[in-house]
Amino acid sequence: MKYYLSIDAGGSKTDTVLVDQNGNVLAADRGRGANAFDIGPTEATSRICEAIDALLPYLPQGEKLSGVFGSVSVIYFYPEIQERVAAHLNGVPCKLDSVVSSVMAAVLGKEDGVCLISGTGSYCCVRQSSDAHRHYFGSSGYLLDTGGSAYTLGQQVLVASQRELDGRGPKTLLTKLIQDEIGESVLDHLPVIYEGGRPYIASFSHHVFTACREGDAVAKEIFDRGVDYYAEALAAAYQVMGKPYKCVLGGGTFLHHPEYVDAVRARAPEGCQLVLLDVPAVYGGALEAIWLSGEEVPDTFRTNFIRSYARFPLRKRGW
Repeated sequence: MKYYLSIDAGGSKTDTVLVDQNGNVLAADRGRGANAFDIGPTEATSRICEAIDALLPYLPQGEKLSGVFGSVSVIYFYPEIQERVAAHLNGVPCKLDSVVSSVMAAVLGKEDGVCLISGTGSYCCVRQSSDAHRHYFGSSGYLLDTGGSAYTLGQQVLVASQRELDGRGPKTLLTKLIQDEIGESVLDHLPVIYEGGRPYIASFSHHVFTACREGDAVAKEIFDRGVDYYAEALAAAYQVMGKPYKCVLGGGTFLHHPEYVDAVRARAPEGCQLVLLDVPAVYGGALEAIWLSGEEVPDTFRTNFIRSYARFPLRKRGW
């Protein structure tokens, strides 16, 4: 039997699974995010290695890993993370790639297509087998371009509430929703917000959808700006593909808010098919780990993975 590790390291969390060649999940772990733009490459490397070490004890006695694949935020800019993780694994085949890789593998396999992610951050990426270069639109981090993401939505929620409280902005249900959650105003909560940083700000994004359902005009403007951002990215992807394409939608914001998905789908270029990721992103990473080792994925792999992953209690570590 052969065994593999799949890692999905984003801005808010790092999910890792240990899986055998038939798709049976032996162990799962969830740790803190490992985005080097947020915490630097040294700390990102440390968190990824911690995730690996947390699951190695669950390997059957005497067995070794046959491959490790990680989808890691902004890995392109920090090749030293790949080098250090590979050294930590001491010869085990290892590849770290963009966060879009696992999402694409899970739905598209090795086919051409587009990936649109709305999680803590946002990504839009075109993959074409005829072009080794991936085309990204935006996707340059929260300081420059991460529209539509949970961070951007959450930040705009907090700003809207602050503007109401200091008299510059209109009344909005968002203010009440925030205060009910945190027990004080945004202005009083500033030290906690700054300490929590980007992941904490992203956690307020769900209020946009709640307030929208209640007809709040300010929330609807925030919602629409996010949809506009993704519609623009999909149109740009169409120009690169030159034809209708299949697009995988991934990330927690899309996963938990179907109204967001529906609104983006309504704005997609004609003929393009948008498919919501229906398995954990680490599933795609498990496929990539098997392909990395040169093995074929058995037909029953997906079924076994979904069944065993759903049964497995997710261990949270390092929060």
